[in-house]
Amino acid sequence: MRSITLLLTFLFIQNLSAQVWLVDPLEAIYPDSNWVASYGKKWEADFPKGTMADVHVLIKVPTGEKITLEASLNGKDLGTEVWSQLIDVPVEQNTGLDSRTEQYQNRRNPYVIRRAPFRIFEVIKSLDQKTLQTTSVYTAFRLSVPSTLINTPGVFNVNITVNTQHFTEQGEFKINVHAAELPGLSESQFFYTNWFGLSRMEEQHELERWSEPWYNMLEKYAQLMAHGRQNCIIVPRELITFEDDQFRMEGEKMLRFIDVFRKYGFQYFESPHLMNRGENDDWGDPELKVALTKRRYYQEQGKDDIEKLVTLIKDFTIENNLTNNWLQHISDEPTAVNAKCYRDVVKQVKTIYPEVKIMEATNDRDSIAGAIDIWCPIINDFQENESFFREREQQGEKVLVYTCLVPGGKWLNRTLDMEKLRQVYFGWGSAFYNTGGYLHWGLNQYFADPFEQSVVKHPSPAAGPNNFLPAGDTHIIYPDESGPLSSVRFEAHRIGCEDYELLQRLKTNNPKLQQKLIRKLFRSYTDYNLNLKDYRKTRRKLLKALG
Repeated sequence: MRSITLLLTFLFIQNLSAQVWLVDPLEAIYPDSNWVASYGKKWEADFPKGTMADVHVLIKVPTGEKITLEASLNGKDLGTEVWSQLIDVPVEQNTGLDSRTEQYQNRRNPYVIRRAPFRIFEVIKSLDQKTLQTTSVYTAFRLSVPSTLINTPGVFNVNITVNTQHFTEQGEFKINVHAAELPGLSESQFFYTNWFGLSRMEEQHELERWSEPWYNMLEKYAQLMAHGRQNCIIVPRELITFEDDQFRMEGEKMLRFIDVFRKYGFQYFESPHLMNRGENDDWGDPELKVALTKRRYYQEQGKDDIEKLVTLIKDFTIENNLTNNWLQHISDEPTAVNAKCYRDVVKQVKTIYPEVKIMEATNDRDSIAGAIDIWCPIINDFQENESFFREREQQGEKVLVYTCLVPGGKWLNRTLDMEKLRQVYFGWGSAFYNTGGYLHWGLNQYFADPFEQSVVKHPSPAAGPNNFLPAGDTHIIYPDESGPLSSVRFEAHRIGCEDYELLQRLKTNNPKLQQKLIRKLFRSYTDYNLNLKDYRKTRRKLLKALG
């Protein structure tokens, strides 16, 4: 009887006991179930100077238990500023084998981290207090040591203490800081843009455009984007208008908007498209229309509109020292059908403003070759037609890549049911292929509450019943009352951008070693190493090689 009582007491204590693990921030963790056997109470990682050091703290305690968090760096308490809670979001459908979700073609995608539906820890929200109450089986936090506290090469030890009502558990985060230092964003060699929805920001925060509270919130978004190494932003379309047969630019507002981002190191500013396929989005029409006037380029004086419009842009950019920073879109995703019109518009634009750089997301190639300065194909289009893009580079043109609701399967992308290393490897892929950067349409393009819905219907009126955007495709940051929140995916992408900078520096010093290290992890956009330990070892070698 006594042994049974002792056993029951032991099991009762075990049930109450807090279980704590330190987890690599690139490891997927969940509020309901985790492979905890692979985690421990100690975690070590390597970092360059100029970046923060992060670790995730996963805790399993009974629901309703109160948790208090503490962390000290070399014996000094770090306070609450270093702590964030990880908030889970749903994944209702798995990403498709080729695009969208599995429902689109009813094909199972084996290259996902977990079968949907499930919830995953994703949103990073700062804590304003050290103590909180648990609401699920697992609770997760992110500890971020700012670069200012680890700004010299050496070893920094962070002791972590988790207190509950019944037990205390401890962990140790060992930070190895190397001599290699990241460049500031204004010196970054990696082009990175996420398309920013101003109206979505206003809806989420109940702001009136151009008001002072609006500018204050805009600065918070700019600061978060810069933290993630984004260095390009689309300028507001509405600041260039057409009224009473006149084109006008609100130069004062435009400059103030741009200066918010220049303050944080942004280098590039994307101008909205001059042309489009018309109100009905007619992909079969060979003639483009001027977006502002809706006039056809050949038949309805569209050429005159372009001359006035481009002259207006040229005068503004020259006056404000933006000639080398302004990127001009002509028409989204030009095709062979409208290629002649597209080329004629580009020729006219270049006649008026020879220095301006034309940038376009496109899946067409030969029909518009020579009309684009900065190509931005989807990664599968680039990989499958690499020889074409190498020829364009020989002509002095540059190449970026992008993803959106495609591609799926084993391709790199940023959806919620993919490994975080896939986001990291966009930087490694750019270093491997010598491409210049990355574009994505969805910074904050919400069609639903992103905390409650991650998979949304395709917004096109022609979309069929099974046409969904994959989980998280519309966004990579989240709204909060006080401002935008980062995400685990956004931070993973940041790490990849930082790795790119380090790899480019090694390429200058030791190109053979650079290629050797890259090939340990990345060989193509569908062939890469998903072993986190291999990634961490290779990153350590990269940092050591840089001194």
